[in-house]
Amino acid sequence: MTCPRCGRPQPPPDSPGAPRAGATRYCVHCGRVLAGVRWVALPPDALRPREPRVPRRPYAGPPRYPAVPRWSLRAWMPAPEAGGDEGPLAATPPRAPEAGLRGTAGLLANLAMTTAVLAGIAALAELWRYGLLVASRSEALSSAPLAFSDALVTLVGLLTPVAAVATGALFLRWLLLGRGIAATISGTRPARRDWAVVLGSLLPGPNLTIPGAALTEVEHAASGRPTDERPRPSRPVRQWWFAWAASVVLGVLAVLRGLGDSTQALADSVLLHAVADVAAAVVALVTIRVVTDLTELLAPDLRPAGREAVLAVGTAVSAGADDRVAAGGGRSGGVGTEVG
Repeated sequence: MTCPRCGRPQPPPDSPGAPRAGATRYCVHCGRVLAGVRWVALPPDALRPREPRVPRRPYAGPPRYPAVPRWSLRAWMPAPEAGGDEGPLAATPPRAPEAGLRGTAGLLANLAMTTAVLAGIAALAELWRYGLLVASRSEALSSAPLAFSDALVTLVGLLTPVAAVATGALFLRWLLLGRGIAATISGTRPARRDWAVVLGSLLPGPNLTIPGAALTEVEHAASGRPTDERPRPSRPVRQWWFAWAASVVLGVLAVLRGLGDSTQALADSVLLHAVADVAAAVVALVTIRVVTDLTELLAPDLRPAGREAVLAVGTAVSAGADDRVAAGGGRSGGVGTEVG
């Protein structure tokens, strides 16, 4: 060992005068403490035996099992044979048009109610904005109500048209289904094709008359009236027709008036938007009534016969008349027992 201070070599441990083993060693020349540990730098894992590296085999595709693993998907049951005890699988019955019409009518009623609520909120928001415009003529307004009014008008102004468009598309779907069922009931063919009804309901101008005329024709055919008689709309259909036409006209006027640059034009546009929103809410509510009534006329939901109820007290009815009493609702219009 060499002293790091003086650089002189030390005598070996077994020489005379050398310190005993385990004792602190000092340099025999300068007296410096000599380190008792010798550090040797080795590369990592130099003392650990390495495992032999197995070469990676090439990809042979997905794993294959001789049977379905218990932790995986279960095997399907074999299909019953035609001549077996279980018989063939039952075919899925096609959905009747009446069931599709009732399902569409239920969804349309919910969507139309959503549109009515959004249109009502939009009308209130527009009226509030109009009130702020009137109040701003005489005094300065705070920024908080203006910001809230702008946010509310923007939000309902985006949601209401989306709900209205979805309601209109679903209404056209219901109308086309109803036209087919009404033609089957009356044994006739609609005068207008389906594409003509859809196109006429979308084009400005014809959309004021085509939807109402189509509803009138459906109601006429489903009511069992003579085919050579001129269709006349009932009161609910007339109300829907008038509300629809007024809503379309008011919407167009509101958009056209909003194109002006003057302050009065902007104020008139806000007021017209409020009136158009009210008209849209009315159309949505009237649509629910008309769709519900015509759906019950086209595809009545017959319930199973249940408890009988006394409807009226009168004279005895003959046996032949008892046979003619209807047991439920429907297009026959008969009454006699309460079905529930």
